[in-house]
Amino acid sequence: MKSLSTFFRQSTAVASLIAASTVTVGLMAPSASAFSLVPQEEGEVELLNIDALGGLVGPAVTLPDLIESVESLANPDGTFSRLFVDDLSTANNYGIVQFQAGDVGTIPPGFWYRPSEVEEENGQLEVGKFKFVFTEIIPRLTVRYFDTESSNTTGVPDFFADAQTDGLLVSGENPVPQGENANIYTQTWQGVSFITLKLGNDTRGTGDGVDFQLESVPEPGTVLGLGTLAMAGGLGLRKRNKKA
Repeated sequence: MKSLSTFFRQSTAVASLIAASTVTVGLMAPSASAFSLVPQEEGEVELLNIDALGGLVGPAVTLPDLIESVESLANPDGTFSRLFVDDLSTANNYGIVQFQAGDVGTIPPGFWYRPSEVEEENGQLEVGKFKFVFTEIIPRLTVRYFDTESSNTTGVPDFFADAQTDGLLVSGENPVPQGENANIYTQTWQGVSFITLKLGNDTRGTGDGVDFQLESVPEPGTVLGLGTLAMAGGLGLRKRNKKA
């Protein structure tokens, strides 16, 4: 009878610990989920080296806390592109920059970073080069590129030498391969504190425009590891009860 009673007590303790582990994993899951690094509002991104259009469009968008700064780097023709956050389905008038609404069925939902070479096509040519610096090292950074229709023109330069980031490419190709109209191509970089992105292809007055999204993704196994530790603690307690 004593042995049976001890068995039930130990089983109850282990079951309680498993339940606690499950609750712990459940509580941690939301904070460990992917986090968008695109502001959820339309407007211009404040750049280190270019004044925003200001009164023409109102205040610049508020960047997520993980982004310390964004800098526009020179295009091949010496110009500097601006950067906006845009819902691609809507039309926007920023004075010297005017975005038309996209065709229904050919654009993705949500907010996207949208480059703008102001000197061409009323700013609708979506090309540019931008350096993002983050406030901390991002374990895994996902970059989504929309509408990459030319090869060897989009991604993290220098394409065929040392990429302008301290991250390691763990998924996808760099440069981004040529795709069909309205495609979305994804790269994932590991251990990133800064990254430079080149978008689109400028071909003297026209070209191939590319928009993009950034997303911070937790390392695989982080949440699972917490549950494993809790289980290990439960097994240790069971052994101690057995000795007692």
